[in-house]
Amino acid sequence: MEKMLTPKLIGAFFGLIVGLVAVLLGLVKAFILALFILAGWLIGKFFMGELDLPAIYRRFKISRDAKKREKF
Repeated sequence: MEKMLTPKLIGAFFGLIVGLVAVLLGLVKAFILALFILAGWLIGKFFMGELDLPAIYRRFKISRDAKKREKF
């Protein structure tokens, strides 16, 4: 039987790490750390070409314009 990292196992490990960081640093500091990690991950995706910011902005702008039209 092959041993594979299942999504449940990865999620449990991630939860353990987040829990330990929250206990050691405090909840607010752990949240700030998570925001910086997320920002670094997004910046990495952008520079690798896996994240198209102009396309995301266009989708956001179109959906906002549609919501404005619905109100009137």
